Amino acid sequence: MKKIIPILCIAAILIPGVSCKKSFLDVQSPSSVDQDFVFSSPSETFKVMIGCYDLWRTSNGGLFYDIDAVGSDAECHPETYDAQLRHVPEGLYATEISIDYASSLNAWANFYKIANRANLIMDAIRAKPDYQAAVTAGTVNEWTHLYGEAAVFRAFSYHNLLRYFGDVPYFQTTITTAEQTDSARLTSRDVVYDGEIENLLKAATGMYRLGEGGINAERFSRTFAYGLIGKMALYAGGYGLRRTDMDYGAVTFSQIGTEKWNAKYVRRTDYKKYYEIAKTNLKACLDNAGSAYLITTDSRGAGFNNPFQYNFQYNMNLVVSPESLYEIGETQAQFSERPYAFGRPSNGGGANSYPNKAYGQSRMHPAFYYGDYDPKDLRRDATVTVTANSGSASEVIVDFTPGSRDKGGLPSNKWDESRMPSPYTVAQRQAGVNWPQLRMADVILMLAEAYAELGEEGLAKAELTKVRGRAFAAADQTDKVTNYIAPLAGDALKEAILQERKLEFAGEGYRREDLIRTGKLPQKIKAIRDAQIAMVAGLKAKGYYTFPNGNTISNYIYTKAVNVDSLGMTKMLTTQNTVAEGDPSYPVRFPGWRGNSDAWIALGYTTKTGNRNLAIQGLFRYIDPAGTEAAALVAAGYKKTAWGANIVANEAQYTTNIFKGYPDSYLSSGVPPRYLLPLTSETVAKSNGLIKNGYGFQ
Repeated sequence: MKKIIPILCIAAILIPGVSCKKSFLDVQSPSSVDQDFVFSSPSETFKVMIGCYDLWRTSNGGLFYDIDAVGSDAECHPETYDAQLRHVPEGLYATEISIDYASSLNAWANFYKIANRANLIMDAIRAKPDYQAAVTAGTVNEWTHLYGEAAVFRAFSYHNLLRYFGDVPYFQTTITTAEQTDSARLTSRDVVYDGEIENLLKAATGMYRLGEGGINAERFSRTFAYGLIGKMALYAGGYGLRRTDMDYGAVTFSQIGTEKWNAKYVRRTDYKKYYEIAKTNLKACLDNAGSAYLITTDSRGAGFNNPFQYNFQYNMNLVVSPESLYEIGETQAQFSERPYAFGRPSNGGGANSYPNKAYGQSRMHPAFYYGDYDPKDLRRDATVTVTANSGSASEVIVDFTPGSRDKGGLPSNKWDESRMPSPYTVAQRQAGVNWPQLRMADVILMLAEAYAELGEEGLAKAELTKVRGRAFAAADQTDKVTNYIAPLAGDALKEAILQERKLEFAGEGYRREDLIRTGKLPQKIKAIRDAQIAMVAGLKAKGYYTFPNGNTISNYIYTKAVNVDSLGMTKMLTTQNTVAEGDPSYPVRFPGWRGNSDAWIALGYTTKTGNRNLAIQGLFRYIDPAGTEAAALVAAGYKKTAWGANIVANEAQYTTNIFKGYPDSYLSSGVPPRYLLPLTSETVAKSNGLIKNGYGFQ
């Protein structure tokens, strides 16, 4: 929304009848005169839609920050467990919290506000003769597209309400009086998903594809609508925590484990009908891709050769990526979380630093970084980094001691202000980088999942190959792609697709929900905890630990500040490693995609002189601190640097505090994972006794 957010956002904010309190809807009758004006033409209606997009920017930002981007077997938080209240719901409630938890309260209010505005817009557009004529003729015009955007807003809002809160009140008509909400009850998620999928299916055909009608990925399109339907169908047919005191009608379930908190972890026995819906619409998304495509080549020249990373560089260039189906639009000088919270950290100050402060909320479990990625996977270094920005034109090693910025463990590397062609140094948290919410790789792997679940394994493998294929160099295709995928079948194929999503989307906030809806969350919790317990035990006993894939983490590594210019390198941001281990530049090139950008030299933020980069030795192999190699490195100017030793020093952070609310005994006794959020006190209090909390919440 870089161009359209500033345009008269107030037009949407002032519409009567669409406001709400933080905990539930608070309404008043709208003025028909006001409605006639704001919906008098497509251009006036678009101003209302802009207000919805603007509200969407922050609608679930708090819960994404608190839970989605940090609470999985790949992603974690940087602070100690006790440092932040948000770690309690993230970790499945080792202790109870107030039901008026601020982030969930705000998200609840925002989603209902957006859904009600969407109803208002759809009601107004349905009365337009030009809309009616286009629907009758089966054509697309501005009115039908605007109607589709509103339908997406409502569907997307309810999708998020369901995944955060479970069953919720459901309104398919505009709320204009308090009496309409006084009698509200919780509606089965099955009813909500069926209703929203049906409505969106009808609306999608009246929308422009990406690239048509001036629509890019900063607005909803037919392309995105089909993708969202597919995603919603996978959730509707997936596993979820269900209340035992809720009437789900004639729906029957298959259950994992036992009951606790008056809840059970189940999926519908007829779930495959939703996988059929997902398959149909995800395929329709690809067939209606418009200008969107999976990036499979890198045109940036020598030293890059990473089409996966190229997608995120579009974001850093403040250009919509051709792989994106929808990005939340941001502008510079406007609050934005990328890369501040979800990218490579910086120790800079709040303003006028190189780059400014970046907290680094999104971190990765060391066992994921070392144990899951194939060493030849091009995604690893572009996803996870081992150095932070110093804030003064150099890089520093990341510290596993809990904290923020250069502390807190391995950060996401998908977004990094050092990669911006022109720095924004006025203030932190205002870089203007978009939030991609659906990209083509996601659609392709969801389609692979649907095919696999429906027994169409050849088609599933073909889709899996598309995404995995771009993750490896040409020389590795046969071994790492063809030979890896060919023998997969049954549950092994389904697990491989789920694992590919883990590798592809780490740091993007999808993994937690993937594990929930596939029924894998309990077992994966224990698996990551066991892996890190074994890692810590090895570090304690031997000073190192080797993972099954051959990667080794050690208590100590060796680092040295260097000047890449003296090594004949033209890029401070070292990009893809292109040399063998014996090359003098190898320690600064490997791992790749770190450093700082020499593109900023011409702007006066740095110079070609000075030891701005780090050479690193021993990151994936053990160097005995008492051995001759270590002595030679120290003699050459390297510094013995604590690495895994700081994991050992903070053992609980990396072992028992992972999903602290779901101990091993819960898995063995079949306890369902309590991942949902409570309904707010005012929602319960104002429901006239019709709504009560479930899942053990007060």
